[in-house]
Amino acid sequence: MKKRLLTTALTIGALSCLLSAEDTTFTSAHFSGSGNCTMCHNGMSDPSGNDMSIETAWSSTMMANAAKDPFWKAKIRTEINRNPHLEEVLNDKCTKCHAPMANTEAKFSGDTVKIFDDGFLNPNNTYHDTAHNGVSCTACHQIKDNGKLGTLEGMSGNYEIDGSRTIYGQYSDVFPNPMINNVDYTIQYSAHMDQSKMCATCHNLKTPYVDENGSLLSTTPESEFPEQMPYSEWEHSNYKDTKSCQDCHMKKVDGVRISTRPPWLDTQRDGFAQHMFVGGNKLLLDILNQNKTALDVTSNNFTTTIAKSDEMLKGAASIELLNTSLQDGTLEVTLRINSTTGHKLPTSFPSRRAFIHLKVSDQSGNTVFESGKVNSNGSIVGVDADSDRSTYEPHYDLITSADQVQVYESIMQNNLGEVTYTLLRGMNYLKDNRILPAGFDKSTAHPDIKVHGNASSDSNFVGGSDTITYRISGLTDTQYAIDTELLYQTLAYSWAQDLFSDSASEVAAFKGMFEASSMKTSQIASTHITISGSGTTPTLSECSDGLDNDGDGLVDMEDAGCSDPNDDDEYDAPEAAKACNDGIDNDSDGFIDMDDNGCSDINDDDESTPAPAVVLEEGFENGLDNWIVTGNGSVWTTHTNDPYEGVYSAYVNRTRADRPTYMEREINLADYDQATLSYHRRLKGLDAADDFSAEYFDGSWHPLEQLGSNKENGDYVAKSYSIPATATKIRFICETDAKGEKCYVDKVQIIAE
Repeated sequence: MKKRLLTTALTIGALSCLLSAEDTTFTSAHFSGSGNCTMCHNGMSDPSGNDMSIETAWSSTMMANAAKDPFWKAKIRTEINRNPHLEEVLNDKCTKCHAPMANTEAKFSGDTVKIFDDGFLNPNNTYHDTAHNGVSCTACHQIKDNGKLGTLEGMSGNYEIDGSRTIYGQYSDVFPNPMINNVDYTIQYSAHMDQSKMCATCHNLKTPYVDENGSLLSTTPESEFPEQMPYSEWEHSNYKDTKSCQDCHMKKVDGVRISTRPPWLDTQRDGFAQHMFVGGNKLLLDILNQNKTALDVTSNNFTTTIAKSDEMLKGAASIELLNTSLQDGTLEVTLRINSTTGHKLPTSFPSRRAFIHLKVSDQSGNTVFESGKVNSNGSIVGVDADSDRSTYEPHYDLITSADQVQVYESIMQNNLGEVTYTLLRGMNYLKDNRILPAGFDKSTAHPDIKVHGNASSDSNFVGGSDTITYRISGLTDTQYAIDTELLYQTLAYSWAQDLFSDSASEVAAFKGMFEASSMKTSQIASTHITISGSGTTPTLSECSDGLDNDGDGLVDMEDAGCSDPNDDDEYDAPEAAKACNDGIDNDSDGFIDMDDNGCSDINDDDESTPAPAVVLEEGFENGLDNWIVTGNGSVWTTHTNDPYEGVYSAYVNRTRADRPTYMEREINLADYDQATLSYHRRLKGLDAADDFSAEYFDGSWHPLEQLGSNKENGDYVAKSYSIPATATKIRFICETDAKGEKCYVDKVQIIAE
């Protein structure tokens, strides 16, 4: 009976391929199409009569349409065009999670994993149906809990599916025969199906990166670029102990009969997880819905999924007004964005951004201030990146100008320290100020999920919220309306323009769909208030009011007390004597004025001898931020194997012969006379063919330590060298040619005086 059913399914699938580019009733060696699951798992409802059909809910999700996603196809094509020699790497990395059944089946059969041309997206390709069925039922439910889920080894699409045709589910007391007889799968309970570590398989993704010549710089999974890490973000938050990914993205319902067959089986289940997989990507859902024929999309459920996505977005954060005041023509508004999301907001792929739109209107309805105005094409007025893709908008704690916009986003950085929109060039982040989940401690976050840029030192940017102040001057009215929105975009304008610079057909197709969509921008939260106060016409300063304010017979700019027309103090006070020219022992050390070593000249106003200052202290606990790493072989990274102190050290292993790697950073000693550079280094297995150097730069590079042909294989050695105040950079160089030859550097410190 089983054999006959499988043969029938294959025959139906073959006939269906003649009529459609995709057959959802296919059966392969390891997988079964989603259409085969509808027999038992559609037509379900909860006690209130709400539709609980699994395939219907899933069919209009991004998971179901992962390989049909036109943005994904366009982005992969541009990545291949920019680094064609890595097409094989891209094909494998990007289909593991967007076309998992095709990737798995092709590898089991020893066939080529390929996306374009004669690859998976071609209707004539053997694996087209398995690819187009996206992240389907028998893909997720066959992933084993092999002890690697939730670890680096089990992430980035490194799931395990074997040939046992075992389906894992969340219920232990199941009747297995219908599934065995109809689709040849044996269902088995496993707790991991309801745990966040299951989602980490694809939703923690690290990717390799290359230099400007296309040479691979990342050497290990640890050193790869953290393209998206929502699982790790969740794990570093309070949600780890209260809510799983499934709790938020798969709403639980009680009293659901999870199978319509056999008809006499009427067991109702509690905690049934709806397969809506709701997120915030309204843009792509709208594009899929509006371009069904072109994208081979069959679901008619997108309206429901888009509404659910909008509901989730509106529950992701809120705006709290902490303080408002209007006094003497200056309006000040302090607000707090409170996140109710279990990971950073926005999450995942770095094309996404959220931003604050704040508009102030006078009593006549005229706009007198506006920050974050969004245009119909998705660009934001005043955002640097939207007019110049080589720049980006910084994180703010105080906004005083309309061309300053608070944008929550991650900005990728290449190995040259430049902004990049090419995933294979992404080495680090120049900026990551995405709103943190509650409980997220940015001081202890792993380098893969740390905060980058100004937000790292913003004391108001903390786990669960960001507080920001707007200060608007020069107002003349006594009442204003303040409208504030937190808005979200799946695809930032700068990302779109970088993508559209490619002439590939996949890009052109997506561009037309993107420009036609009305869902480029979505609202997360909003507030409206009216404030009254003392709006006044700005008064003239003393140096431009036409009055002799200090009674010396001189008016405005004729008075030596006026530096410019905006100076509000006309009084010309005599200059006080400096500490090094006042005849007083100001620091009580027994020496006066120029007899004191603390005085550099008679205009020096500080007689005390400055204490040595720590200009630099680096233990590499936060990765290689502020360091520029270059090289054509293995390059400097951070490692936990052998730190001098703490958890991490800078580390490189086997750069290969004649391929040194450089780790360089800028320093500023302009305010000092002399400085000392100290560091601890361990050289393991270096022989006569290897080299290690420490150098400083003051217009040219000068060696402090150069190993040369000397051999070394030992423990950490402390080094200390004087460097001039004219030095502007330091760097460490390592070159090794054999496996096991390693350089470690830790506890780098510069003390200046």
